[in-house]
Amino acid sequence: MHRIVHLDLKGAPLKIPYLEKVLLAAKSWGATGVLLEWEDTFPYSSNLAAIGSLSNSGGDGLYSMAEVQHILQFAKTHQLEAIQLIQTIGHMEFVLKHPVYRGLREIDRSPAVMCPSKPQSQVLVRDMIMQALEVQPDATYFHIGADEVWHTAVCDDCQARAVSHKHKAASLYLEHIRDLTLFIKEKRPDLIVLMWDDMLRSINVDTLREYELGRLVQPVLWHYNSSECFNIDPNLWLTYSQVFPQVWAASAFKGANGSCQVLSPVRRYVSNHEAWIAEIKKYSSTINFAGIILTGWSRYDHYATLCELLPVSLPSLASCLRTLTKSEDTPQESVVTEVLPSEEWPGEELARCIHSFVILKERSLALCNSDLVTTWLNPWQIEREYTVPIHVEGIAVAGQHMLSELSVLEASISRSLLECTGPRSSAEWRDTQLRAARAALAPLCEAAARRAQREPSVTPTA
Repeated sequence: MHRIVHLDLKGAPLKIPYLEKVLLAAKSWGATGVLLEWEDTFPYSSNLAAIGSLSNSGGDGLYSMAEVQHILQFAKTHQLEAIQLIQTIGHMEFVLKHPVYRGLREIDRSPAVMCPSKPQSQVLVRDMIMQALEVQPDATYFHIGADEVWHTAVCDDCQARAVSHKHKAASLYLEHIRDLTLFIKEKRPDLIVLMWDDMLRSINVDTLREYELGRLVQPVLWHYNSSECFNIDPNLWLTYSQVFPQVWAASAFKGANGSCQVLSPVRRYVSNHEAWIAEIKKYSSTINFAGIILTGWSRYDHYATLCELLPVSLPSLASCLRTLTKSEDTPQESVVTEVLPSEEWPGEELARCIHSFVILKERSLALCNSDLVTTWLNPWQIEREYTVPIHVEGIAVAGQHMLSELSVLEASISRSLLECTGPRSSAEWRDTQLRAARAALAPLCEAAARRAQREPSVTPTA
């Protein structure tokens, strides 16, 4: 069974030297391949140049065509299956946000979903796919995304088609996937096409068979909950067993614990993999599992903020891969780790700095919300200048010390970020996290320092 590590490059795309270290580390932990979700980091050319890296649409200056070719060749050289992922109907914000493609939106106010009823939609995604496949002529697999298509049969054209079809709104999605995969198979008959499964879950066996999805795609069933909340409907497995000769599982090693989380709780993600191991064993007699994709989301969508940077998440990835590959008599404690040896941890300095930042942020929030502040330096007291220096001096000293620590951490984090990713993602994380922490703490420090220099107030000012 394949063990494919998903790299979500729409958030903090990895610089080539760092990416190479990650791929080698992942292989040493048990990975057999990598799923590269390019989004706007792919160097689309010709009429698509505006949506990709040639126009620096993502702001990180990654990747050039030579770099994409290098990544694919590097994976191949080290016996890692390289799978490209291009979204083809949902999560199309990086394309549909551009004015030239606005007319292809299912909902005008949202660039998330592409309208499947407009002929130009198929032309667009086929062009995107062919540019990606041209750079990988020996590809075995290709992933078309197709998940979380939130808006279906909303525009007038789609409504008219859905009303007149026996399968209603589902027909729009299924026809789009069928026509697209038939095109891919025409160009590359031996290529195995993967897709996320969530939009298929509510569709019955007969309908899936009618659209011949069983011979066109291999679904990737994703489920990211920890073991105590892990529950996949047995009827779904029954449906898939009757339609698809092969099915993939999808777990998570990061990016599934909250849209703005900073740290990756290792045991929570390992628990998800333990649940998947049990699930695969349970259904192995009826489902032919081709592999498992360990997803590592960087953003929940194109406009979402960054979550769980990869260097922080590598202990989780290592633990999850080792959990998948360990023998039944191997103690779990020997494969689960919150830290890695330095030689196995690309980006260790950044990861440790971020852990320190989280602790410092918690300390600063504790100070801002402390009884000390609420009792002797609350907004009413600051506004009316009614304070006593003996109490606010401690607040000023503690707060200033934290601001100094924050400045030192910011310098280290900024330097380490730029070793791993590009300038846009580095600035985004820094300004989202560090600036927010300073913004909460600095006004309190300023007020405390100012009032610490004053005599005890006699009466509140008006």
